[in-house]
Amino acid sequence: MDEHLRLEFNEWARVGRGEGMEKGHRPVGEQAIERMRVPANAQVLDIGCGSGWATRLLAGKASEGRVVGIDISDEMIQLARDSSSSFRNVEFRVASAEELAFRESEFTHAFSMESLYYYTNMIAALREIHHVLKTGGLFVTVLDLYLENLPSHQWIETLNVPVHLLGIPDYRTMFEQAGFVDVKDERLYDPTPLPENYSGGSFKTRDDLVQYKANGSLMLSGEVRK
Repeated sequence: MDEHLRLEFNEWARVGRGEGMEKGHRPVGEQAIERMRVPANAQVLDIGCGSGWATRLLAGKASEGRVVGIDISDEMIQLARDSSSSFRNVEFRVASAEELAFRESEFTHAFSMESLYYYTNMIAALREIHHVLKTGGLFVTVLDLYLENLPSHQWIETLNVPVHLLGIPDYRTMFEQAGFVDVKDERLYDPTPLPENYSGGSFKTRDDLVQYKANGSLMLSGEVRK
């Protein structure tokens, strides 16, 4: 487990960035989860769950199943647990995507929102996800930081942890190398209205924000055939 990542995301939890990430990611994350068509009896793994907002959304779909959220940050996991006490079909664990302590074929679905590019060894993480999915299982990930989305590159210099900057063909190739089949990519678009007066924050200018939203979030999916 990468200690640098753990400490950085623990700091994010302390300063309230878990809530901020939910606000920023949820409009697109909800679209991705809808596309997964999670049945009531699903067994779902949420990888890089942060404060657990997507885990809870998935738990609402898998009402007769089970959803496990994992994150490298123990303080994010505690935040997720504290926010999910009313959900009987949810559990959270501190874990790395590169070393998943689950049985082979334990899950029917896996989801990851904006976390894949943080993993030191992405192909190892993808192989682990493939291993814990059943035959016919589905993995969906959503990414905002990718090569074709030029405005997102600004984030790299502001992060205190290393990230991978890859293009869509690179991701598709890695999915296939990890064993996934029927690999697909599509763009999802955030319907949140643009502010008239943008004073900075995630982007240097309003034009950068406009271009970022026009590019859309990248959703990648792959199925398991063992």
